[in-house]
Amino acid sequence: MMNFVKWVSVVLGVMSLWVLLNVVSTTQGWFKEPIAPTNDNASFMAEAVKSIKTEAKGNGIFVLINEGKVFDEFSYSKGETVTTDTVFGVASLGKWVAAYGVMKLVEQGKLDLDAPVANYLTRWQLPPSQFDNEQVTIRRLLSHTAGITDGLGHNGFSSAEQVQALEQHLTQALDADEGVNGQVLVGIEPGTQFKYSGGSYNLLQLIVEEVSGMSFSAYMHRAVFEPLNMTKTSYDKDQFGGNLAQYFDDKGTVRQYPYYTSLAATGLYTSANDLVKFLNHNITLAEMESNTPDLLSASTLKQMRTPNATSMGIDIWGLGVMLFASNNAGDFIIGHGGQSPSLNASLRVNPSTGNGIIMLTTGNSALAADTATQWTLWETGNPDMYMLRHMIPKMLKTAAIGCLVIFVLSLLYIFMARRKAKKFVMQIK
Repeated sequence: MMNFVKWVSVVLGVMSLWVLLNVVSTTQGWFKEPIAPTNDNASFMAEAVKSIKTEAKGNGIFVLINEGKVFDEFSYSKGETVTTDTVFGVASLGKWVAAYGVMKLVEQGKLDLDAPVANYLTRWQLPPSQFDNEQVTIRRLLSHTAGITDGLGHNGFSSAEQVQALEQHLTQALDADEGVNGQVLVGIEPGTQFKYSGGSYNLLQLIVEEVSGMSFSAYMHRAVFEPLNMTKTSYDKDQFGGNLAQYFDDKGTVRQYPYYTSLAATGLYTSANDLVKFLNHNITLAEMESNTPDLLSASTLKQMRTPNATSMGIDIWGLGVMLFASNNAGDFIIGHGGQSPSLNASLRVNPSTGNGIIMLTTGNSALAADTATQWTLWETGNPDMYMLRHMIPKMLKTAAIGCLVIFVLSLLYIFMARRKAKKFVMQIK
């Protein structure tokens, strides 16, 4: 009996070590090689551009940032010329920018991160649910942990006249994806899990309007765009005229950018140059901080990139900002992406080094995200959340096969040991 217990303990111990080795090697990216040598900006730029040229279908702009300054840029287009001043729709990337506006109100004492959102609403309220709606807070809306289950993809409207009023959109969005109810309501107990929610940012949009007494667009211009001198950033695409990038689909056909009710969630239009200014406000280098406009305090920015949501035990979200990977300096590679049909945008920065990447594209639904994923691995040596998402199934399979092999080998060892012992006994006799 004791021998059996000892055998089980040893086998389970070896299996545990094997599983741990798989988890650590996967999350730390031991077997993932960056596309260029570490700290070699020129090599990374060359390799990234080579990959972009292979995959590009429509148009785009790619900017590599080194210590807060543009190291190099690359643009391409099958139509009109694109520059760093060309304006693109950036979809959900705008959630990070919108979070700046929300956090400015928090700094001013006009919003409490942990107060029920109902305290700030008069034009609309969350519908009754089986959960406690009083647990829906600004913090949880920003971090997608409020339990809102709208499933909204925000397809937008073909004309400005069709755009729903915000309150109507919160009740029943007419531009929801097919098969989605488009209702902003509490379907999960608030604070218990991460659930990505565009509707949460629609609700934040309404709260900003209620508290500021201004339209969301006007408030964001005054509170965020003007202080950062983001002169080519707006929620009104029509103001840009010929400076608005053509919107190619994956077949190369030019489409029209939609109009949105969901400005905070997906309705931002901006340029790469303006995003450089935004990116620089998130850098903690002393020389950068001294030259950055006074918009949000360093403590507020730190609070925004403090983990508030996890997935599979990994920190993935702060307050309005994604935590892509550890930066190996006690902080994270932070940023946000945006994706809608054939449009992809990505903005990431290492706050500790001032290094970053900006990519805005149409014609591809994942090119910007894929390039940013490669940049994160190159910058830190760590896989980001997207790379991990693809690696984890393989890790689980490898761990399971390894455990099976360990079990079979242990049985074989016992069989051989007993056979040897039996043979030895027979020889003695």
